[in-house]
Amino acid sequence: MTGALLGGVLAASLGVALLGGGWPGSGFIVPGVLGGLASLVAFLTLYKALAIGSMSIVAPISAAYPVVPVIYGLARGERPAAVQLVGMALVLSGVLMASYVPSRDEEPAFVPAPDIAGAVAPPPHHVSGVNGASLLLAAVSALASGAALTGVSSASETSPYWGLVVLRGTALFCIVVYVAATRQGFGAPVATLPGLLVIGALDTVATGLFAVASTYGYLSVVSVIGSLFPLGTIALARLTLGERILPHQNAGVAVALTGVALVALG
Repeated sequence: MTGALLGGVLAASLGVALLGGGWPGSGFIVPGVLGGLASLVAFLTLYKALAIGSMSIVAPISAAYPVVPVIYGLARGERPAAVQLVGMALVLSGVLMASYVPSRDEEPAFVPAPDIAGAVAPPPHHVSGVNGASLLLAAVSALASGAALTGVSSASETSPYWGLVVLRGTALFCIVVYVAATRQGFGAPVATLPGLLVIGALDTVATGLFAVASTYGYLSVVSVIGSLFPLGTIALARLTLGERILPHQNAGVAVALTGVALVALG
């Protein structure tokens, strides 16, 4: 996780150097810090929920995170067209359908994780059945992920590039302090560092695109469209790993893409 966050900080710093311009003022600092803290909470609670509960229940709950920025955007006065609201509902429904994977007798095609976490983790241990703690953790993860995206958008009102540096820097700082305090070590072999740096950089580029997009359009719309990223994971799992996509996941993809078309029409 530390290597990926370091890659994110480096990518965000490069973005500032190339596109950030001069000092934009301090308006991005507080939302950036809050977004970075929220991203850590989202990541840790998601994988803990997956470790102790059923993926078939945890994954759809955690995939509902766009609800938070949608509510925030609407509360701030955003008013998407009626056809866009219908499209947004279809996108969320489709992503939730595609995120559902049986916890018994089937290997999941993917693990939907918040794209703002900026880290990778080993596959979770699968446990069947309903676990109250896992439900609570999944809900916290969804709320924290949505809060992180909201923080990204708020920081972007001042500067999306500087905001990303603070977002990733806050998360990295917290991890380094934790490792130093517990003396547990960073865990990952040095040989994996280049790959982790690339993963963190790519994740930060994706988050940066979201940040820039939020300055051009409604946060409520942008956050819903951004939630489509698990569909790409499904496609890659099918093409590169030969994993079987379940019928309801195909249906979810179709529903989500129909929603995107309606949003575009609006």
